[in-house]
Amino acid sequence: MIPALLLALQLAAAPSGFSEAKALADANEAALSSEMMSRLMAAQGELLGEAVGKCAGPGMDFSPLAIVFVLNEDGSVARTWRQGDTPLATCLEREFAAATFSGRWPAPFYTSIELSLAGH
Repeated sequence: MIPALLLALQLAAAPSGFSEAKALADANEAALSSEMMSRLMAAQGELLGEAVGKCAGPGMDFSPLAIVFVLNEDGSVARTWRQGDTPLATCLEREFAAATFSGRWPAPFYTSIELSLAGH
């Protein structure tokens, strides 16, 4: 009963769009200890490397993009929001949505990845 009530409260307070989710991610990341930030950066880097390897290809549109995701306590991704409509952005969002960050995370934990690869 209690877990269902907590989930309902989280969903009721869920951001309605990318901008709200990004603001929550920025606030979460700004409040992290240096140890937790290092852990987050390592986990994001690992997942980003894997996802770019699956998604990027010759001649792709590398326009700037951002993806916000909210993590469950076990590191699984509960939801994503994307800014950018290129095939790369869509693919990366799909890969992140299926990913699991190693370790335990405060839930819900909002975080984001922003990429600007244009010109590379």
